[in-house]
Amino acid sequence: FRLGGVYLDYAEAAYRYFGDSNKKNAELDMTALEAVNVVRKRAKVGNMTATGDEFWERYKKERMVELAFEGHRFWDVRRWKEADKYFKSITRMNITLNADNTYSYERKDVSRQWDDKMYLFPIPRTEIIKNPNLEQNTGW
Repeated sequence: FRLGGVYLDYAEAAYRYFGDSNKKNAELDMTALEAVNVVRKRAKVGNMTATGDEFWERYKKERMVELAFEGHRFWDVRRWKEADKYFKSITRMNITLNADNTYSYERKDVSRQWDDKMYLFPIPRTEIIKNPNLEQNTGW
């Protein structure tokens, strides 16, 4: 865990709880916007001032940048139920060594199948056998 990640988790939880980036109460004494700006201050970039839907979109980008290459994006996109927007296609790079020892590069878009059942993993059959009260996740 990194402190920046904790502040971003807090910001997301506060925003989702209040539905407002500028609200706080006795238990949550920092607004979602203040939490994001703590992270931005450490990075020496200007404060975010967005509210409402604009805050939410900018928050998601902030999280993507701050936690890049740390393995969070896959889980974030699934938690936000936006996987169908990001996981439908990927770009493959075909690299060819030419006869003159140079390389040629060709981008190729490859489509993938996304089904909403993929937001949840299937419960292993062995676990369902152990506990008959478990119900398999929808679609599996």
